[in-house]
Amino acid sequence: MIRKMIAAAGLVLATAGITAVPAAADSIGCTASYTVTSEWPGTRDAPSLGQVTVTNTGSWALKGWRVSWRYTDGSVITQVWGAVALPVVGTVGSYAFGNESYNGNLPIGGSTVFGFAARLGGGKAPDVTCTPV
Repeated sequence: MIRKMIAAAGLVLATAGITAVPAAADSIGCTASYTVTSEWPGTRDAPSLGQVTVTNTGSWALKGWRVSWRYTDGSVITQVWGAVALPVVGTVGSYAFGNESYNGNLPIGGSTVFGFAARLGGGKAPDVTCTPV
């Protein structure tokens, strides 16, 4: 019904010689920031703790999210909380996490945090990708 009304309005405007410019497209998006919160220096295999903050940067509420990254320095995630580990096939050092049932719905501008324990290899923080689902 609404689509027919919009199409009819567009036809009337076109017939009158008026060009309608569409409004900026609504977006669905998110970002994720990776932070190491605690490190035990002295050995490569010492455990470290970190967190990832997922933020809804779109103009619609999110129903779920997926975060992924790849370590290139031999780092290994040993535990995660506040997210569900997702299977990753192929590339060594790649990790993916999805929302839990309680933290997937994010309002516009809203955020949530999940944590992890890892044996970090000493390289730079990985590039993190967030995808709405």
